[in-house]
Amino acid sequence: MLISIVSPFPFAVFPLQKFKYHDRKIETCGFLEKDSPSWAAFHIAFFLSSFVFLLILNSILYMWVLSRRGQSSVGGRSAESKKGKNRVTRLVVIVVAAFASLWFPIQVILVLKSVDVFKLDTHFKISLQIVSHVLAYTSSCINPLLYAFLSENFRKAFRKVGLHVRA
Repeated sequence: MLISIVSPFPFAVFPLQKFKYHDRKIETCGFLEKDSPSWAAFHIAFFLSSFVFLLILNSILYMWVLSRRGQSSVGGRSAESKKGKNRVTRLVVIVVAAFASLWFPIQVILVLKSVDVFKLDTHFKISLQIVSHVLAYTSSCINPLLYAFLSENFRKAFRKVGLHVRA
């Protein structure tokens, strides 16, 4: 429920804009001028709610899962049990690091653009923004791959299926 309340927060800073279009009065939520202070406020709020908040929430929830997993072992002091916990911990760290590293560049660029620090005035900067967008989109498909290929059970099953296909 908290996520449902916090997620639309950046849109609360949108001013209601009124303008005429073909002799009609139109009202819309949005920015008519990008140099409006609301433009920067929107991007900063968006950065906080869609990146910082989610990164903190993911980190807390994954730490909770890891701590619960550590408590649930019944006499699990064996080498195999410790090895399994280390693999899960590694996977969790990689998943959170992937989210953070893939989304951070575009988030920073959008905030810097909104406060006129980053201007798209060179091919390099334009390319940097495009690459940053691609990295963010990559985040949407990388988690299943991370879970699949960092799981020893998945690799064993994949090899098994691959051997049956060749035969």
